[in-house]
Amino acid sequence: MSDSASGSISGFLFQFEKALVLLATLDNITDVVSIEQVDDVAVQTDEDLVLVTIQSKHSIAPNGTTFEDTSKSLWRTLQIWIEKLESGIFNDSTKFICSTNKKIADHSLLRRILTGSFDEVIQDIKLLLDRQKAKLQSLQSSNEDAGKSIKPIIKLIEFVLSKEDKFRVIKENLSIEDKESLMERFFIATHMTTDNYSQARKEFVYDAMYGWLLNGSKAKWLQGTKIGATFTKKDFDSKLSIVNANPAIVNAVFRKKDDLGTIDFKRLSEVKKELFVAQIYDLNRKKSAKERLIENAVLDFIYHDIEMAHIVRGGDFTEPDFRAFQKACMDRWQSYVDTVIIKELEEYDDIEKNEMAIKIFDYIMHNIEVNFQEGFSFNSSNSYIRNGTFLKLSNIPEIGWHPDWELKYKKL
Repeated sequence: MSDSASGSISGFLFQFEKALVLLATLDNITDVVSIEQVDDVAVQTDEDLVLVTIQSKHSIAPNGTTFEDTSKSLWRTLQIWIEKLESGIFNDSTKFICSTNKKIADHSLLRRILTGSFDEVIQDIKLLLDRQKAKLQSLQSSNEDAGKSIKPIIKLIEFVLSKEDKFRVIKENLSIEDKESLMERFFIATHMTTDNYSQARKEFVYDAMYGWLLNGSKAKWLQGTKIGATFTKKDFDSKLSIVNANPAIVNAVFRKKDDLGTIDFKRLSEVKKELFVAQIYDLNRKKSAKERLIENAVLDFIYHDIEMAHIVRGGDFTEPDFRAFQKACMDRWQSYVDTVIIKELEEYDDIEKNEMAIKIFDYIMHNIEVNFQEGFSFNSSNSYIRNGTFLKLSNIPEIGWHPDWELKYKKL
């Protein structure tokens, strides 16, 4: 994908982030947020009166800027707003917002439009127009075809200057929302800043709501051009209540395994030398199945360590919390082992012991239920935490799978 294509896509997606935050902050349940209907994003009443209109610009470049003095994004934005004031879509009470993930410089023209007097701003724009015309003339002195990017900007600036009354309305109702942390604003608006919400849970909620908005917009647009992507505050609140009631999200403490990235070959090779791998390898079972079990166990072991460090650094939970969870896992392991090994060890032969070892391992890795802090359960996406904890214990070793695990491994 080219830089320009990725930039355009990221800018389009930024609009949905902005729309999501607007929905979270609306005061009236009948107010509507629209996407790509009257503007990039807008807030309207149920009677289609436009309360707020937003032009959202996003840059993925580390040092990128938006709404620059001579950029098409600035002047095309002003043109669109003026034309919609003239057509009656916007009115004198509409709020105009320039939204961007980048910082708008203090010395920029957009900032001066916001803070300067109207007469001073008009003078600044006229000076800018003169400089652009001089630049175009200089370029064309040696090449008549030069300045193709400057010509449309000059026309847009001239258009704005020819509509001073409408431009004044925009200036008087203009706001700049720059360097926005939209996800954090969402968490604040939805009261998710307390310690009752882990970072993983907050991100799950945000991703679910963002996906709802994105997919909902697509579905509405596919119905035809007359169907706008509009969402009421009531729509948002209803969906949020459903998302917050989802057990998978309520129990979201840990990140999904798929979100933790890949592990390099060197690290995988090192971990395969650990004792917990030997315990699995010594189980007498089909070779291909054993190889898959070892591969999954190695990943769970590594991802467990990665996530533990991440959680402790984030401050959601502490090392004593995880030691308490280890103790709970040991207790659950012992309880199950006692239901499997019901006679003295010398009363079993090697085949029976191997069958019991496989039964214990498979149950602990695939079926056992043990909650973190007695309230957070595990699912297929984060079971690596539970499994990794048991594997860590078998690596010490504090637990084992084979009935003779203490004789086999504690001396190592």
